[in-house]
Amino acid sequence: MPDVEYLTNAKFYFEIDGITDLLVQKVSGPEIELTVAGGDAPIGVTKGGKTQTQSVIGGVKYNSTITLTYVAGNEGPQKKLEDWYIQCHAESYAGGETKGRSNRKTGSLVVYDGDGAEGMRFNFTDLFPCDISQAGGDLSPDKAGEIAVDTLQLGFTKVVRAA
Repeated sequence: MPDVEYLTNAKFYFEIDGITDLLVQKVSGPEIELTVAGGDAPIGVTKGGKTQTQSVIGGVKYNSTITLTYVAGNEGPQKKLEDWYIQCHAESYAGGETKGRSNRKTGSLVVYDGDGAEGMRFNFTDLFPCDISQAGGDLSPDKAGEIAVDTLQLGFTKVVRAA
């Protein structure tokens, strides 16, 4: 039997151009869903009363976003993400032009194997900060002892599995 190691999501790293030391708690997305048409109803009956069904792809739903959940703060990497978001959505903060088109970034999700070596890598092109949710609204006495987290949703135009 071949020497197979199943990668777990416990050892991973996400980097964005110029932001390499962000303390990431969770990465989710993208999602691809194939919807099936005609799979439940019979299309006909053959000898002996056997029914036959046929399934075809009825559509594809594709979500080209990923969501980063990371430890909140105003330190270097968290501040860089917030500044990047503000640059790309300047109109809601300062009015006028945005720098969204010129501030697209690349990024990588790296999943490590049990020995700490790179087991899998996904490279993302044209990352764009779509939505940010910061911990300020989530702090309350009933969350005492919990780590405050921020969430950033990133859109992208291309993802390639490199390794």
